[in-house]
Amino acid sequence: MTSIDSDLLNLEVDYLVAVEKLTTACAELLLYGIHVVLFILALRILARRKTAGKKVLRIYTVVMALFGTAQVIISVVTAVVAVRIAQTDIPGGSKEMENTYLALNMAQYATFWFNNLVSDSLLFYRCFIIWGSRWPPVVLPGILIAATFTIGFAGTFPTAVVGGSGFYLAGPTNLILVVLTAGRICWIRRDAMRVFPGGEVLSRYNAAITMLLESGTLYLIIITIILAIPAREALIYAASLGVAFHMINIAPTLIVVRVGLGHNIQDTIQSRRGNITVSGRPPGRIPVPPPQVLRPEVLHIRPSGDNDELLTRADSEV
Repeated sequence: MTSIDSDLLNLEVDYLVAVEKLTTACAELLLYGIHVVLFILALRILARRKTAGKKVLRIYTVVMALFGTAQVIISVVTAVVAVRIAQTDIPGGSKEMENTYLALNMAQYATFWFNNLVSDSLLFYRCFIIWGSRWPPVVLPGILIAATFTIGFAGTFPTAVVGGSGFYLAGPTNLILVVLTAGRICWIRRDAMRVFPGGEVLSRYNAAITMLLESGTLYLIIITIILAIPAREALIYAASLGVAFHMINIAPTLIVVRVGLGHNIQDTIQSRRGNITVSGRPPGRIPVPPPQVLRPEVLHIRPSGDNDELLTRADSEV
């Protein structure tokens, strides 16, 4: 291959990289717009409702929004630099532009892994609370979160030999956290139903489990697509990457919004069905939970007929 052919090949690579970065930036801008809307709704809901752990939830929501904003800014600037490199006659652009591009590309992935750490730590905190602030059940996901961040962040450096390996741990980590949290809620639901077997209590627990599974599924689908896409499908991979960069923010923020909006919907459903109380038992014979069962007050569960918030701690700490 002559030097001319090599230069032409490098120019084609520059154009391909520019198109990929533009695709990623467009996908990020689209998802970022959705995230901003959900972020504003979440803040309004948190300001109006008396939710347990509201301060912690607000801090996580704001921090994820800041990381999301930083990500989209870096992505757009990276795409602009990649286009400028492609427009120059020199393959790879000037040395200054090349160094700028490499630094921005590294910052883009580094920001993503820090953002992923914040999102995973929120899931970890929620799981920890649901398990009664006990460490043994959450040791494994804690180790996986640390390993995911370490490997993912290390892969952002140009000389790294583990580039992209963090995605292989991100999916299982998210899955384990969701399964542990949802499984614990199922167990608590079984015990709570012995005390308040009304349909309203059951529906609240089911709503909490459904939202947990949905949030985990959204992220897992994107990670699976990224890992399954062959190398030749560069544009699809670039678009999926842009979606993944913001899905880690959209999923938990969407749950906050759904919790707030779903409360009114649930009240409507209950008003149609009627308030379901403990049937077939005299008023004074409601079974008392054994000592190992969490009290309904801890779970924010009250007898049917009370229109206050009836969500589990998982709902309020999402």
